[in-house]
Amino acid sequence: MRPRLVGLVAGLGALGVLLGTVVVTDGAGAQDSTSSGRARVTVQQVDARGADVVVDGTLVGAEASSLRAAVNGRPVDASVRSGADLPLDVVAVVDSAAAMGNGAVQLALDSLDPLLPGAGVADRLAVVTTGGAVRTVAPLTSDAAVVEAGLRTVQPSGGSDTWKGLVAAGDLLRSSGPGRSTAVVLLAATPPAGRVTAGAAESALRSVDARLDAVVLPLGADVATLTEMVGSLGGSLRTVSSDDRWATGTAATAATLGGRYRLSFAPPAGGAGARELRVAAAGSAAEVQYVPGSLRTGAEALTPPADAAGGLLGALTGNRLVVWFMVLLGAAAVAAAAWAVLNMVLPSGRGLARRLEAYEDPYGEKADVDSEGAPDASVTTVPILRRAVDLTGDLAEKRGLLEKLERDLERANLPLRAAEAIFFGVAGSLVLGVLALLLTRNVMVALMVVLVGIAVPKAMLSLKVRKRQKAFEAQLPDMLALMAGTLRAGYSIGQGFEAVSKEMDDPMGRELRRVVTENRLGRPLDEALESVADRMGSDDFAWAVMAIRIQREVGGNLAELLLTVANTMTQRERLRRDVATLTAEGRMSAIVLGILPPALGAVMFVMNPEYISKLFQPGMGYVLLGAGVVAMLIGFAWMKKITTIEV
Repeated sequence: MRPRLVGLVAGLGALGVLLGTVVVTDGAGAQDSTSSGRARVTVQQVDARGADVVVDGTLVGAEASSLRAAVNGRPVDASVRSGADLPLDVVAVVDSAAAMGNGAVQLALDSLDPLLPGAGVADRLAVVTTGGAVRTVAPLTSDAAVVEAGLRTVQPSGGSDTWKGLVAAGDLLRSSGPGRSTAVVLLAATPPAGRVTAGAAESALRSVDARLDAVVLPLGADVATLTEMVGSLGGSLRTVSSDDRWATGTAATAATLGGRYRLSFAPPAGGAGARELRVAAAGSAAEVQYVPGSLRTGAEALTPPADAAGGLLGALTGNRLVVWFMVLLGAAAVAAAAWAVLNMVLPSGRGLARRLEAYEDPYGEKADVDSEGAPDASVTTVPILRRAVDLTGDLAEKRGLLEKLERDLERANLPLRAAEAIFFGVAGSLVLGVLALLLTRNVMVALMVVLVGIAVPKAMLSLKVRKRQKAFEAQLPDMLALMAGTLRAGYSIGQGFEAVSKEMDDPMGRELRRVVTENRLGRPLDEALESVADRMGSDDFAWAVMAIRIQREVGGNLAELLLTVANTMTQRERLRRDVATLTAEGRMSAIVLGILPPALGAVMFVMNPEYISKLFQPGMGYVLLGAGVVAMLIGFAWMKKITTIEV
């Protein structure tokens, strides 16, 4: 239930208490005074699962023969049934808690006269009381005398188990045959008690296709929850100002039930998407939305989505200037995309000359060079994209993001510039977010798609970096052992690294071949090895380089030293694996607990999308969703910290 509607109902209830009037909330969400005298048509349910579309609703203040229906603006030929053609089974659930007092309970029972079989609107009536223990004082019967005899046995007692009373009403209505209308009339004045939840009560009434018509005293009854149930099940909610107004509220409810109708029409030709249905009579109309092949009940399911009629997106798309601006912006985007594609596909007269300039004058004014003076190795050839990438790189560098990303890309062995990675990652995420906004018309979903689009590439990069680092660390003891063997065979240290680089697989072999190449170009061997340790983020390799440097300064048996270092690293790796085994249960628990909330949310969305969709509505839904995500991230980080042990 939307918070604004709850506040509106509560405010009108308070106004009714002050002015001594009766306020009506219909299943379609409209609110009117019972004394207005104007026609009022509502739609409670649309069943489009069969050969015909069947519409159930109420019409007060006009004849059912005046009803007209239109789908997507086109009139349809509908047959109408009403009154005696629609037998009605009603279960009255009466609050008989001790807090009401005997006088108030008797006034509530006396107000049921407009519902009695024969004289009232119900063909069959049952009565359930909720005071103390839930009790069926009159079964579902067409004999008014049986009902009146049961009412005389009611005495106030205990608290009001309202939700259990509604469950009992649903059980009574299971005996209703096909083709009969079912309704539950609730008279409530005290807070609900007992262990049965409102959700269980709503499920019980939904299982028998019963509408809920509630007459309540707002100072005690749970108006907000009942308003939600009415919006979901269909029906009406009326608040009364005092005990002596029970009769007025029940009479108005009986008048609404007496105006029930059923429209049937052949489904018009068209696709399977949502359709707009308009039911009108005597100057009053109800507009709802249904989907072919589905059953929709209550205002929440039948009311067109708020995003389609309002909200920020609706306000923007409803402004002609904004619409024209979006059209022009879209046209400009299409033209820019076409121009970029043509630049990439069609040959350029300057293409060959630009490539040759790098060789003719690689460090002169004509060459494209990067910030370090080396020729630009960018994979982006379209000029506008190059400028966009350069701008992105400048912004990222000012915020200190470029250096870390460049190091990660190098560790992952990805031939991509950091500025290009940032530009294409952000651009791709924004495109996905725009597509999600167009498809779902939900700003929250679009924002989540953008965040996921940014987070997933970063997570994949981190995963690739860790995988490559682990492979490097695993190869290190074998590399040191091979290096010691080459030294014992009489190779120099430079020749030893060259021989080992040809024997080792990547990533160790690739990094050592880079060391050999840099050493041939004049870079000292120690510095080349230290750059490998820094590039791969390997403390073990840094210690091995330190051992080589110390040995070269002070002398000694380098082969023996390398074997000792290799053995130490092997023992440390064995210890790491022991620690990983001991912490496996904790890490698995962290993974399961981290995946469980989103997985459970996905399952609930598949099973009951209306229930879970409340989290994705502005207001408290966003607050609870954000709080849940933050709490989940904190818990996951905490468990990861506990299970991470440095060796």
